[in-house]
Amino acid sequence: MVTGMFALATVLLLLLLGLGAAQTNDGRPADLAATETSPNDLSLLSDEELLAELERRKAELARRTSGGGSNASLPDPEALDLEELVEIPPAVDQGDEDCLPIDDTPFQEPVTDFVRVYDGQFVTVSNDSGTAVCEPFFLAGWNSWDVTRVPRIQSYRSMNGQAALTQQLQTASQSGLNVMRAWAHTIDPSYPVMKSHGWYDEEGLKALDFLLSEANKYGIRVILSFVDNWKYPGGVDQMLDWSETAPNRTMPLPASLLEGGDYNQRSLTSGEKNYIVERHSLFYTDEGARKIYRDYVSTLVNRTNVYNGNVYRDDPTILAWNLINEPRCETWLIPDCDDKLQSWIESESAFVKELDPNHMVTVGEEGFWASGSQNEWENPTKWAKDMGQDFRRNHLPESIDFATIHIWPDTWGRPEDSFQKSWILAHIREAEEELGKPLLLEEFGKSIESVDETEERNQVYRSVHQLVEDSVRQNRALKGSLFWNWESNLLRNPGDYEVDAEDSTFRLIKDHAARMKKIQSEASAFSCDDIFGTPGVAAFSAPK
Repeated sequence: MVTGMFALATVLLLLLLGLGAAQTNDGRPADLAATETSPNDLSLLSDEELLAELERRKAELARRTSGGGSNASLPDPEALDLEELVEIPPAVDQGDEDCLPIDDTPFQEPVTDFVRVYDGQFVTVSNDSGTAVCEPFFLAGWNSWDVTRVPRIQSYRSMNGQAALTQQLQTASQSGLNVMRAWAHTIDPSYPVMKSHGWYDEEGLKALDFLLSEANKYGIRVILSFVDNWKYPGGVDQMLDWSETAPNRTMPLPASLLEGGDYNQRSLTSGEKNYIVERHSLFYTDEGARKIYRDYVSTLVNRTNVYNGNVYRDDPTILAWNLINEPRCETWLIPDCDDKLQSWIESESAFVKELDPNHMVTVGEEGFWASGSQNEWENPTKWAKDMGQDFRRNHLPESIDFATIHIWPDTWGRPEDSFQKSWILAHIREAEEELGKPLLLEEFGKSIESVDETEERNQVYRSVHQLVEDSVRQNRALKGSLFWNWESNLLRNPGDYEVDAEDSTFRLIKDHAARMKKIQSEASAFSCDDIFGTPGVAAFSAPK
């Protein structure tokens, strides 16, 4: 029955996919690649994912045909009744048995203390005795970028989204991982958090609530990114299109963006490419886009979690805010674009800090160096210097608490281990000598096409883990890493970088987390009453 259901759903889905196939212009530029992707290969989907995708395509077809366009060759979406076409197994009762721990390993303690920056290192701060006490905090975690839609998924069989997310967090907790990084929105237009300027989907916000509430229970802190550079839903280009002050589009939005693909410049004429780059750059100066961004920030920071009553700004579960994931303002076309990006980083980080002095703020960038920077030669490719980023300059403001870097050797065409080490070490040195701030390797991973290449990936992880552990032992700037990526099994296959909890790579991750925890336990706590006089650090507050 499963095979027949899969085949029938596949046929229907392929029929629906034909709606926009002629318009699709997906792919990436040979010289400028996005770094986070999710393939659309239907053969990679589970039965539940395929059926869910069919439902989403039905909704999209209904939306497009509601305007009166001619689609005589396409089926009526309302006529595609899955209950009549396939036998749907009865829903499984979502009891506690769906969230059983993977083994008898105890969970980590719930999150109670904020993480701050003090004297160039991450620390947890408590003041139970009336004296602020700081304990060093090292990060071992992962990226689960689209996890914020998981709690909303209703599976056709087995566990639902909430149960699946809880189980993932339990596994993480038992594995010693202490930080998850995710988008504070979704990349799926079927599961929005913000529908348009000022119009929020309460179910999307509740999904964020659930993530934070469950993460707290299992000792997992969360880094949330406000906006994405790459995807249209929840991204820079969507906010620009909603803006009342941005110029109207004179060129249609690329189909790849509208359908959830990456911002890209492949297969475009020079005129099209220039238009896309110029419009994209407006995000950093357009007042309407800034208003939308700030409204979103304010909505999240001031939100009260419906599951535990915590206001986000007072919730220590949130480790930090990313202003944006991997910003781009391209100086090869707009010479002062780096200044525009820098001004935006300074103004928006100050705005976040004004609303929420309890949490750390960082940019969320790869860490490229601009043309003329002393470390420009460390960039992975020639185009990197023209992306508007400048690692040192971007992380200098007082309202930026720590520095981040991402590393994509396969995407950048620099897979050699020597480059990975050089990239990380160069940023460690600059974070120490020029910034005096801790450094987080916020994204790293290895693309593999089959299980036969798992050992190649394992070697990349071993190398990174060794660099991180050496750094924390020697009290250097690099204080942790987050691998890319580990998603819920209810989402479609998230790509060649995905690590599964059953992989040998995951065993390496658990061993690394255990060593990081041991190093942290051996570090001495110390009195730090003067931390609240540190710029950007608020007086102690926490949920009651």
